[in-house]
Amino acid sequence: MQVDPEKENNFLKIAFPLAILACVVIGFWPIFPKLASQWSSGDNSYCYLIVPLFLYLCWEERGRFRFLEFSWNPWGILPAILSVCLIFLGELGSMITLLYIGLWGCAVGLIITLYGKRARHLLFPILILVFIVPLPPFLNQTISFKLKLMASALSTEMLRATGISALLEGNIIDLGVGKLNVVDACSGLRYIMPIVLMGLLVGYFFVRGIWRRLVILIVALPLSVILNSFRIYITGIFTVNGHPELAEDTFHDFFGIAIFLTAFLTLGCMAFILKRIGSQPPAVSWKDSFHSFPGSKARFIMTACFCLLFAGGGLAMQKISTDSTCPPREQFASFPMNIGDWHGERQYLSEKILDSLWSDDYLQAMYLKKGSPDAIHLLIPFYEYQGTHHTAHAPQSCLLGGGFSMRKSGKRLVAV
Repeated sequence: MQVDPEKENNFLKIAFPLAILACVVIGFWPIFPKLASQWSSGDNSYCYLIVPLFLYLCWEERGRFRFLEFSWNPWGILPAILSVCLIFLGELGSMITLLYIGLWGCAVGLIITLYGKRARHLLFPILILVFIVPLPPFLNQTISFKLKLMASALSTEMLRATGISALLEGNIIDLGVGKLNVVDACSGLRYIMPIVLMGLLVGYFFVRGIWRRLVILIVALPLSVILNSFRIYITGIFTVNGHPELAEDTFHDFFGIAIFLTAFLTLGCMAFILKRIGSQPPAVSWKDSFHSFPGSKARFIMTACFCLLFAGGGLAMQKISTDSTCPPREQFASFPMNIGDWHGERQYLSEKILDSLWSDDYLQAMYLKKGSPDAIHLLIPFYEYQGTHHTAHAPQSCLLGGGFSMRKSGKRLVAV
């Protein structure tokens, strides 16, 4: 039985990239469950659509781009090395966002290697692929807090404009017959990223010219806040008229879907108007200028280098992250509850907060001084080791997540 040389060659062409992808998955497998866990949170659920959307955008170019013809450009190894370094830094420094940026960078390095200069024709799909990286927790909490206050103020003004008495206290709207608590889920952040993504896609498919696409992208930001404020306004209307149940469960989810449909229609109308302002530049025509790929020996060497980098680097990272030495320490049971004139009382966190804190042990206490209005709230978490999903939280993230605003930070001397 003879093997067709052309079929054998085609198999080898596909086998090398598949081997590299397999090494990425094997080497960095512990990152994927963490990524899926963060995607499953309410603000990042849109991330599940990004990879299918990336593949669809590539499929759209199938008529012009020869995806199965590989250039094997060695320069792709540079962003791949940088990305692996970012993953190492993210794992050892407990900066989980760097893990995800590193994964995206590995994909970019592989694309550059396979297609060389031709990869410039895939810039938009690569840009969309950036959305697999959720916002860092600190940035997420900071933006969410500010948007929550903006949405509360705007919806309160809407209610007052329609003759409804509304008192705003922080993120709580008092309607007399009930109160609306504008929580993080109502901040609008979970709408901003999907609507920005929607703005990029509408600009890409329906208009031409940088300034038109930029206008659509800029409008997408305030649009998400306004639409979310309108949803809070409708919730207030239902509450005042004795139907607070219409703002919960199924009806609440329905309003969320209605917001996305409204955003899409609004951006679509803007694209329709912008197309009629001035003359649109002609569609960019390009032809895939494929150059012959190097010999099988060069392809094998590059494949071996990538496999060693991804599989070896990933396994080394897992080994290093699990090797930790815990020094001896005093137990928190011996921590003094009386320090000078300050008297403390132990407090305990709920299981839900402990799961989010990730600590192996902790001390929480409140200290009071007789005759003084001041109070000292003390929280000391202890970690036997530090890694992603097992690390100290920034105070800004915890405080903003609990509804507090960070006014200033610094050192304070307490006389004892």
